[in-house]
Amino acid sequence: MLRQDVKYHEEVIEAEFSYEGYTVIEYRRSFTLSRALVNGRWVVYDGNKLLESSQKIKEFEICEDFYHESVKTWINKEKYLGLFSNIKLDETDQLKVVSKKISKSILIHDVKECREEKVVNYVRYNDLNFSYTGEPKDIPSIVEYLKTTQAQLSSPSRQVLTESGRLTFILDSEIVASIFHYIFRNFLNGNSPKLKLNEKISSEITIYDNPLNSFSPSFSVFDDEGVKTKKKEIIGDGIITNYLGTLTSKYGEAGNARGILPKPDYFSLEVKHGDWSLNELIDESRGAYIAMGVKKSELIRNSIRITPRSVIKIGQGQIFFREIAIPLQELVTIDAITKENRGVFIDEEHGGVAPYIRMKVRAILY
Repeated sequence: MLRQDVKYHEEVIEAEFSYEGYTVIEYRRSFTLSRALVNGRWVVYDGNKLLESSQKIKEFEICEDFYHESVKTWINKEKYLGLFSNIKLDETDQLKVVSKKISKSILIHDVKECREEKVVNYVRYNDLNFSYTGEPKDIPSIVEYLKTTQAQLSSPSRQVLTESGRLTFILDSEIVASIFHYIFRNFLNGNSPKLKLNEKISSEITIYDNPLNSFSPSFSVFDDEGVKTKKKEIIGDGIITNYLGTLTSKYGEAGNARGILPKPDYFSLEVKHGDWSLNELIDESRGAYIAMGVKKSELIRNSIRITPRSVIKIGQGQIFFREIAIPLQELVTIDAITKENRGVFIDEEHGGVAPYIRMKVRAILY
């Protein structure tokens, strides 16, 4: 029987700023629990005697300790407030920043105890988000980056889409990461995968889960089952090569367990860059569209729906329409991937690094 004691603790500084004023608060939260792997399932217990189980457990590489450099530079509330002294906000601006010093440990009975410590920062400027693992001192530069991004996306749309059906789009890094976020979590989950190993779903695109991306908010050297993490190819040259697996999942090697009762999930999605420069791709795509940013996204059956923050028709300017739909079968139309890639915000639990891609999508006006 595999038994574990899990401890989690975080120190949090949370700040909100607006033209009217600001608030800064500090708090701590933590939990401890004991659990055991019994008959292929995790059971949380409180010291009660458990029935012995002799089931075979997947082979896995045991966790190791890790202390991120950011922990050494953790600051107090007063110094934290000083980070924002040079940030200027307009009357309509809202800024919320949360920094967490996170400590977690997993004691694997009769084996070893592993500890990990890191600092994770979340920045929300108006409706734009960014998160990263690292020192809080970098927050002001992240705010400036988000202000610049908003300025690029905020020009009003003067034209309405007049075309329909399958259109050629260049999709930015944030949209690309959002597409594969849904594919990883909903179609490549080792408990119930909906795509087959060695199935070709796309052109030559390669995508990894990389928990060891030290800048990602989901950076982790071991997962929530105490399994040592590693960079794992999930899609290689458009072919499904692996699943997100745990010690209890039916498919996939262990290393993707997340949560108190661990379930398969990815950490940081990384799309391998291509050979095109972005400028070259735009020059070669006259009459196509560029979609940037994600206001809203959802999965409807086998189609990912995304409301972009901004859409431009190359050579004509900004265009207005409601959303784009990316059915899974359209992934085979990917025909260009840029050299340029960038880190993007997916959500508070997942990091992403992705290039721009060109493919066919379905534009929805109404």
